[in-house]
Amino acid sequence: MISRLARSRALRRATRLLSLTAVVALAMPLIAANAAVAVVVDGEEHQLQTYAATVGDVLEELEVEVEPVDEVSPSLDASVEDGIEIEVARAVTVDVHVDGEHVETVEEPVGSVAGALDAVDLDVREEGALITPGWTEPIEDGDVIDVRLPADVELTADGDTDQFETHMADVEALLLDADVHVGDDDVVIPASDTPLHEVDEVLVQRVETDEVVEEIVLERDEVRQETGDLEQGTTRVDDEGRDGLRHDTYRLELVDGEEADRELVDQEVVTEPRDRVVLVGTRQPEPEPEPEPEPAPTPTPSTSGTSHWDELAECESNGNWRANTGNGYHGGLQFHPDTWNRHKPSGYPQYAYQASREQQIAVGERVQASQGWAAWPHCSRVVGLR
Repeated sequence: MISRLARSRALRRATRLLSLTAVVALAMPLIAANAAVAVVVDGEEHQLQTYAATVGDVLEELEVEVEPVDEVSPSLDASVEDGIEIEVARAVTVDVHVDGEHVETVEEPVGSVAGALDAVDLDVREEGALITPGWTEPIEDGDVIDVRLPADVELTADGDTDQFETHMADVEALLLDADVHVGDDDVVIPASDTPLHEVDEVLVQRVETDEVVEEIVLERDEVRQETGDLEQGTTRVDDEGRDGLRHDTYRLELVDGEEADRELVDQEVVTEPRDRVVLVGTRQPEPEPEPEPEPAPTPTPSTSGTSHWDELAECESNGNWRANTGNGYHGGLQFHPDTWNRHKPSGYPQYAYQASREQQIAVGERVQASQGWAAWPHCSRVVGLR
């Protein structure tokens, strides 16, 4: 039999061993789980000692909320080891515009313009695109990436045509870049706000205004007036009249120096026209006398008692027996061609001013015999013949 003392010692030794085992067992998990961890999130780095088992547990301990579109490295279920670095990349929403038009929305954890364009498979650097912000610039949620492809445009202005490869947004920006000034009246085709990627040619038309005065001839009319002073069937110009003159003022629109439009703005009559007046005879002719015997081909008219014919010629034509003033009447006694041809003998000249004084007096005697001195209504009174 084991003595009571021996049993008591054995029990105390077993109890101490059991207690030591329990302490060691409790202490070992605590020592193994205490790890140094670095967490980078939202641009900040956090250093901590943690007993968390997984990356997800660490983020939960830091109260970091993670969305499904966010990127966590290592993954949320990865085990935590001492010295581990955890990085949380937040997803951003970025709009991509190409030549001013929205083409794509990126919603991924990307940190730069290059990453956003790669995410939508839009590699335009080789095409010479202008990218704003720059290719390596960081981006934030809500940013807009503007991509402008180079446009080949032909610009014509002031008689010159130039080719441009440009990243300008619209026609107005191109004109500013090319140092082409556009006046208030000038015309730009197409309109200044037209995007350049929609056009191949740009035309600037210089528009000017000017005034011009044109002279317009106002043609005279002819007025015919009846008169008993002339035998029926005969006429005489009483007033040659004259043409008038009018000034018409036009406002011209010139496009690149060429007239494109005109507008009448003023009319001024400088000289009024005056009608040409023609007297038309209404007096019935007196009966023709009995025909006289045909005179010799070259008759010699009588000049006896002809002083009154000289007086009459002095009144009618200032004594000029060759008078041909253009008023329709000829010779010293101012015969109308119709009257002359009806009364002249055969072989006499065609017109009175071509005949001699004696021949004109001979015809005058015939006219006086058939019509009386009234054939010279004014001058026959002046010289006292009636």
